[in-house]
Amino acid sequence: MTFVRNAWYVASWAHDLTTEPQAETILSENVVLWRGEDGKVRAAENVCPHRFLPLSQGRVQGNELQCGYHGLTFDGDGVCVDAPTQDAPPANCRIRSYPVHENMGMVWIWMGDPALADTADIYDLPEYHQDGWGVGFGDALDVEANYLLLCDNLCDPTHVNYVHPSTLGNPDGINAPVTFEDAPWGVLTERFTDDSSPTGFVEAFGTYDGKVDMWQRYLMYTPSVSIIDFGATATGTGSYQSGGDGRLQVYSCHFMTPITETRTIDRWLHVRNFLPDDVSVGDGISDQFRIAFAEDKEILQAVQAEEDRHADRVKIGLDLDASAGLFRLKINRMLRAEAQAAAQAAE
Repeated sequence: MTFVRNAWYVASWAHDLTTEPQAETILSENVVLWRGEDGKVRAAENVCPHRFLPLSQGRVQGNELQCGYHGLTFDGDGVCVDAPTQDAPPANCRIRSYPVHENMGMVWIWMGDPALADTADIYDLPEYHQDGWGVGFGDALDVEANYLLLCDNLCDPTHVNYVHPSTLGNPDGINAPVTFEDAPWGVLTERFTDDSSPTGFVEAFGTYDGKVDMWQRYLMYTPSVSIIDFGATATGTGSYQSGGDGRLQVYSCHFMTPITETRTIDRWLHVRNFLPDDVSVGDGISDQFRIAFAEDKEILQAVQAEEDRHADRVKIGLDLDASAGLFRLKINRMLRAEAQAAAQAAE
């Protein structure tokens, strides 16, 4: 398969980028990121066109990136602006640059046609910026699996009872109905479990004495952003939209970047509506999520290994696969559209 290129992907946590060049592989392309003295982030292909040394082994000079071999220096547009020992750089001495933008504590990169890059298309969660909501930054989870396997998992509320029994699962919800719908931005999958025993997560962070009404809303954005809106209210006190003061709500946000066909980085963070200034609460949520996401990683890497072994074998389908199937259909449409556009441009 190939990757959707005309899209924004997360290249790095913003706080990781300093004036030291940072090497990343994104969509099987080697990229170098750096932050200039003006504070702005730049990105380019990670190779000097002279002797092909990775530019990540060079150094930042002002706002520019200097090769560590012979000192060729490139600006943020990929143009060589200095070639020591020569009066001027060769006219064809340049590298590919990539549009980048910072939002929600992350650096986003556009890997496709630069003319199509629009920062308005970058995902943004309004609550991330609002008072009364606490933000917790997680990790960059390195998963040896194709990114679509992660997307399948994040279109699927039914797996939590089996993969995450101690944190997110709940036996009362095993047979709760799952619905899904097409959306302009991707696929929405929902499950509501009313008058239920609380999950381990809700027990840990909620203040409920008895049964609760819980919701799971999986918003899967093409090509690889997942926002899981989940939470609880005391039974009978209101829906997820209109719950009272005791309503607990969390957004678990996943930004998946395909590295290669069989490796993905999932950078995750969470946004909560309770105790927003209590760092220990954010840390506690992250600890629970690390347990759950490590369980996901183990499952997904095992699935990838068996997919590789059984490449010619057809999987059986279940009703619970419908939302993931719709999401893959939308990805395939995007891939076909890009291929058709490339073919027309080549004519």
